[in-house]
Amino acid sequence: MTAAVLLFSVFYRQPLASILLVFLIVLPFLSIAAGYYGSKHLSVTASAPPEQITEGDEFRIRLHIRNTSFVPLLRCIIKYTYGNSYRKDDREYTITLAGESFVSDHINISFKTSMPGMFNLDADSILISDPLHFRTFTVKNEIHIMIPVMPSVVPFPDTVLSKYEGEPADDIPSDNGELTRDIRQLREYRAGDRLKDIHWKASASAQELMVKEYERSVDLMYLLLPEIIKGKEDPALRLYYSLGKKMLSENMGFRTAVYHPDEKTFYYCNVSCTSDLDESVYEIMRQGASETEVYPMFTAQNPGSYGIIRICPEGILNT
Repeated sequence: MTAAVLLFSVFYRQPLASILLVFLIVLPFLSIAAGYYGSKHLSVTASAPPEQITEGDEFRIRLHIRNTSFVPLLRCIIKYTYGNSYRKDDREYTITLAGESFVSDHINISFKTSMPGMFNLDADSILISDPLHFRTFTVKNEIHIMIPVMPSVVPFPDTVLSKYEGEPADDIPSDNGELTRDIRQLREYRAGDRLKDIHWKASASAQELMVKEYERSVDLMYLLLPEIIKGKEDPALRLYYSLGKKMLSENMGFRTAVYHPDEKTFYYCNVSCTSDLDESVYEIMRQGASETEVYPMFTAQNPGSYGIIRICPEGILNT
């Protein structure tokens, strides 16, 4: 009642001042309403750089700000976290954007990598102030960027790895592939069969010469076993990538055993070209690091395996 009487008194003697006073009273509510409306029409998306990123490179992530309302939102704050998947960083960073009315704009954020691994950038909301900054609205806006950061290639010895062909005693080259050590069946001896292929115990039982017939395999390849140990991820990734590059340059395909620390299982992939090698690196980095050595678990699950190249943080071991 007192406010109404004062307002009437002012309006009776000073109409213009009264109108101005009413406008000042209503203005904050108009600003808050406009900010709320504008916050419903603002969105921010992010895109990763198209080129491949190698450790030590500087790159940019592009943010796309789009405001489809008539309200200029001049103070929009995005809180985000970023870091390497091998080195968790919970620190929160902020960037302030301006969402002009009916405008679609871009802004770049620069980063520099220090180690290989999966680079992650995450943001889940935007803090939007109304035009006069009376109130701040929190708007959900999920941003998740994952960028593989490739290892650098380290100098490698010029020693040439001969293509792995199993145990020389049992394997011979063939036009249709190479004979493996896996015996498919036993059969009667035929003229031209090698004497060392005779199965003497079976021959004694059958009272005739029996010959081992082997399975054929188009490719017998080395198996690379990268051991990515927590706190020592960098050297093992560099060694694996560098060895893979060298083997491919010498037209040597290989297989890679990727360890899943959570499931304690192995995933196998064939690598015959650079894109295969890159994909295997992505898969290794996505799986994270192990707390312990991987080789004992591999031999326990695959007894009798041979031709394995262990890639450890300390170096390369040919088993």
